[in-house]
Amino acid sequence: MAAVTRILIIDDEPDFTELFKQNLEDSGSYEVEVQSDPKKAVETAREFKPDLIFVDVVMPGMDGGDVVMALKGEAILARKPILMLTALIEEDSSSATGESERGGLTFISKTTRLDKILAIIEKHLAA
Repeated sequence: MAAVTRILIIDDEPDFTELFKQNLEDSGSYEVEVQSDPKKAVETAREFKPDLIFVDVVMPGMDGGDVVMALKGEAILARKPILMLTALIEEDSSSATGESERGGLTFISKTTRLDKILAIIEKHLAA
């Protein structure tokens, strides 16, 4: 039996995170943990030991960039793929992958279709 991939979602929007978590878990390949408080992100990541992390760009108290810096500062998390989630951009229907690179980070619109998100996850896990 193949090991289940562990994914951590750090996002302060409970409606979005519950739907996103359910969709990922329904695919049968992922165990998903959600942390809605960005200040608890590193602690949750240390305990959960994710294979890949999604971080919302805009959150109260601590933005996504700060969360990424804190995660990358942890030895056990420094090499884990981190994907930025944002409602600030819409999925580009002409984009084959549904992701864009900016400043060394991968950004994914929260409106990206699940099939594209699953492909992005697998691509970053294989890298």
